[in-house]
Amino acid sequence: MDAGSIQRFGRKLSAMVMPNIGAFIAWGLITAIFIPGGWWPNENIAQMVGPMLKYLLPTLIAFTAGKNVAGYRGGVAGAVAAMGVIIGSDTPMFIGAMLMGPVAGFCIKKFDKAIEGKIKPGFEMLVDNFSLGIIAMLLSITGFLVIGHAVSWLTAVLSSGVNWMLAHKMNPLLAVLVDPAKVLVLNNAVNHGIMTPLGIEQASQMGHSMLFLVDPNPGPGLGILLACWAFGKGSTRQSAPGAVVIQLFGGIHEIYFPYVLSRPILLLAVMVGNICALSFYTIVDFGLVAPASPGSLISIILMSPKGTTFIGILGIIIGTAVSFLLAWPMVKSRPDFNGAEDENAPVSGSKTSGKVNKIVFCCDAGMGSSALGATKFRKRVKDAGLSIEVTNSAVDAIPSDADVVVCQKVLADRAAKVLGADTPSGMRARLVTINNFLEDPVLDELLAGLTNVLQKHNILVGLPSESKEDAIRRAGKLLVAEGCVTLSYVDAMLEREKLSTTYMGMGLAIPHGTSEAKNKVLRSGVVVLQYPQGVDFGDEKAHIIIGIAGVGDSHLEILSKVAEALEDEEVLQKVQTTSDVDEIYKILK
Repeated sequence: MDAGSIQRFGRKLSAMVMPNIGAFIAWGLITAIFIPGGWWPNENIAQMVGPMLKYLLPTLIAFTAGKNVAGYRGGVAGAVAAMGVIIGSDTPMFIGAMLMGPVAGFCIKKFDKAIEGKIKPGFEMLVDNFSLGIIAMLLSITGFLVIGHAVSWLTAVLSSGVNWMLAHKMNPLLAVLVDPAKVLVLNNAVNHGIMTPLGIEQASQMGHSMLFLVDPNPGPGLGILLACWAFGKGSTRQSAPGAVVIQLFGGIHEIYFPYVLSRPILLLAVMVGNICALSFYTIVDFGLVAPASPGSLISIILMSPKGTTFIGILGIIIGTAVSFLLAWPMVKSRPDFNGAEDENAPVSGSKTSGKVNKIVFCCDAGMGSSALGATKFRKRVKDAGLSIEVTNSAVDAIPSDADVVVCQKVLADRAAKVLGADTPSGMRARLVTINNFLEDPVLDELLAGLTNVLQKHNILVGLPSESKEDAIRRAGKLLVAEGCVTLSYVDAMLEREKLSTTYMGMGLAIPHGTSEAKNKVLRSGVVVLQYPQGVDFGDEKAHIIIGIAGVGDSHLEILSKVAEALEDEEVLQKVQTTSDVDEIYKILK
């Protein structure tokens, strides 16, 4: 199995569990609070723990897995099929659910494809319902009679392996495998696809599991960030404080990945820090009652058994201290390592110009660093007065209506494939790659490109002469296409010209809307039209027509800046005659 296959398998495992993490947390909180020995024992409420563990959580996993393969029909089939292995075994059937869900989805998908276009009109619902029921029934019976027993045997073998590792104090060595995979290829997949199901099996027997701590401990990553804060320089140091807070309290571990990827030797500090923390947890026999997601200080405190909270915190401190001490000389030897400027450059797809309606930040699962990046950039977009939707998604589920996609460099290839091409020129959206969701110069460039009132593609030179009305209408439509104004603003520009000419003299006209049309302006914008032969504005000819739209009273500022840029007659003459768009842009930008 090659690296790509491993990545795909890991993502599929993670995709079964990640959407249901809220249910795992609900079960974990009920367990931690209400079971005997919990924070607030309640025998009545504690009765929910067993059924949720045996039935609810595996069924949710199976439904999600089936739905991922074949939509809602696949999800229903997966849930029904999983009930066979769940009822046919005395052990929690997480592995069985992760098997039956995709199998059921696959069967439904194949059946639907086989009968596509062959059903007589009026019989669609009958075939859909009965086919789903029959396939799900057969899979459920097969699971009950055969697969459940096989999975029980496999679960017993895996549990024996986990118990053997516990008995021989070898759990800390898991960090050697998990941390590199987590940072390089399989974040979330390792924790939620492998450790969470095995940890729940173990917790059902022992009341807690240390496997819940192999991935989520924020300490090792926190140590790296603290070292960058203390000994880094430039952007490395500037971005570290915010990342520290997010890593410790937000539990978004992807926040420290760029620092490690830019200085790979730091991965050693992460691994050793985690090994030391896990060794401590092993010695004191500490584990969590349920998955800690996201992997933050708060989650670990909430999922710690009663009376052991301090032990959980101490393990975080140990991981942080060891990682920090090892990272110290590594960071000091190269204090600013945020990546080379050419590596940061955005990759442009086919939508490099025109109106931008939607910006999508994506990460592996679409729930951690991408949500953080989208939240921060959404605020910047709002503060800039732009009406652009900023959202987040998993890298494998980028919405089809995205105009700009932002992801970390390690995900660029996957994002490009989803966008429909192996080369940037064929993509259906613009792809922007960054190092750090918190602070990255490429994000500054992206915002600047969105907020610049003048874009190069809105400078048109060498236009043939036309009527004043047609020229103003052309300028207005360019503002509409750029997303600066609504279509009705064009009529307001023509109305403004009727009230009083916008010809300024010396071959320059600056048409704009009436004061009543301010509510038609979505964001400020400027377009430039060059007419070498001129456009008649009464008795005068305008060779340069600059259409403007300004939010609020900003049109006055734009007018002022345009006048200032063109106050030199020689400069104005150059703008009227040159065929070089770059030269006009340089003068006016």
